[in-house]
Amino acid sequence: MNKIITDLIIAVALSMDAFSISICLTTSNLLNKKKLIIFPIIVGILHFVMPLLGNCVGLMISVNLQLIANYILGIIFLVLGLEVLTGKEKEQYLKISLIYLIVIAITVSIDSFTVGLGLSLTEEYTYLSSLIFSITSFIFTIIGLTIGKYLNKKVEKRASTIGGILLLLLSIKYLLNI
Repeated sequence: MNKIITDLIIAVALSMDAFSISICLTTSNLLNKKKLIIFPIIVGILHFVMPLLGNCVGLMISVNLQLIANYILGIIFLVLGLEVLTGKEKEQYLKISLIYLIVIAITVSIDSFTVGLGLSLTEEYTYLSSLIFSITSFIFTIIGLTIGKYLNKKVEKRASTIGGILLLLLSIKYLLNI
């Protein structure tokens, strides 16, 4: 029981990136209905797979991979934030391809990879831990998307500006590795 509580606490921490990104994506009106469904599923699956992969890879690779993922995510958010703030999107939704969405999901799941590696070194690692990480990140992603949609409706015309600013702030966070 103690391990499950520990795994739940870790899962909540791992889900915070996906949660905050979900709020930004929907506050900025960046996802259509199909992608609102697909994104949490991809994040959930990756939060299951990445810790398992972390068991198979050395510490040096995981540290470098996390750093690279942070830079990639920072650049993605910088571009998205600037596009939202400059009003370059002509349609209601900025066209984010499925590949782009998968890259975002992968980068927010890299920390699960590192945690999987760390857990394998300190204790017996189980599929239950990955399942807990997966379900928690899926739920937090849906909550973030829902909050973002709500904020978008409440602040209407300012939603894109707020979402763009949030994306720029997230880009700074990832580019500076804060």
